[in-house]
Amino acid sequence: MWSRIGFLVMKELQMILRDRKTRIIIIVPPILQMVVFAFASTLEVRNIALGIDNNDAGKESRDFLEYFRNSPSFTHLYFLNGEKEIKRFVDTQKGVGVLRIRGDFSRRIAAGEEAVVQVVFDGRRTNVAQIVAGYIQQIVDSYNQSLLEKRGIHRQAGRIMVRHQYNPNLEFMFYTLPCLISILCMTMGITIPALSVAREREEGTFDQILVSPLTSLEIIIGKTVPSMIIGFTQVSCMIIAAVLFFHLPFEGSIVLLYVSMFVFIASVIGVGLFISSLSKTQQQAILGAFVFAVPAVLISGYATPVENMPHWLQIVSLADPLRYFLVIMKGIFLKNMTWNVAFQNLYPLVILTFLSLLFAGWFFKKKLD
Repeated sequence: MWSRIGFLVMKELQMILRDRKTRIIIIVPPILQMVVFAFASTLEVRNIALGIDNNDAGKESRDFLEYFRNSPSFTHLYFLNGEKEIKRFVDTQKGVGVLRIRGDFSRRIAAGEEAVVQVVFDGRRTNVAQIVAGYIQQIVDSYNQSLLEKRGIHRQAGRIMVRHQYNPNLEFMFYTLPCLISILCMTMGITIPALSVAREREEGTFDQILVSPLTSLEIIIGKTVPSMIIGFTQVSCMIIAAVLFFHLPFEGSIVLLYVSMFVFIASVIGVGLFISSLSKTQQQAILGAFVFAVPAVLISGYATPVENMPHWLQIVSLADPLRYFLVIMKGIFLKNMTWNVAFQNLYPLVILTFLSLLFAGWFFKKKLD
């Protein structure tokens, strides 16, 4: 049995690596996606363009605007005049919003009164608007503090000291890279077994396997092992690149990482085998992988926390292997996650792996018989 499976595995690896299109799919997309997405896939807001409608000619308003000029976040300031220019600025999305300073700003500051500034945001960019509002609030707080110090008030009633554990400098790439590695691992783990069977059906060689002495179980194992080998190789290369070239810290256990990776890849290979049993062409296999991968990424907690989703969608996400693997990957890379803590996300992953391989094997076997 094992010798027959070994020959089938060798045959699968040779077919995958010999086919030019498959080699391109395996090698080029993961490299390009990791390099491009590592810089492009970020929730940070930088190089902000902000409109300024200053109706005050006093010194205080000029001093206040100097804080925006000196901010590394606001790199483009556009001075506007009147409602028409403000409307055109927002409508054309030339900037995220407009800061409006009233004509009595300097007089109120000089008199020690409260001066109000208005910010008009583009509601089509809600997430960016919320982040930029936080930046503006920080600048306003800094300006207020400088006014208090000028008036001889140096003491504060209270102060918040903020520390960021596991990622002190809030390097967003340290969050992005483990997630990208997981997503690319899932995508290739689904695509490779799905394409393998579909390609053989297109070429007419799949019927030769059916009339061979191989049993259904041996065929399923023979289709699974090459995908596992390729998946491990790809992820290992991406991890090495992330650590060496992107300086991603690796604080956890390499053994825990590969054990979790084995379980995760096995779970998504089960999905790939299920897609392959439904696909007759490679185009259908790629579409099937896409149909599964996109919702899996969206409900995994990568872009938005699972807790922010509707309750019914949180329940659906329990069947998403990527949801658990993302937690394990970030924990291993950034905070030296222990086996006890990892087990809380590993055992649901084991259950999903068992169910996906069992269902895929049963459905695949049904198609073969």
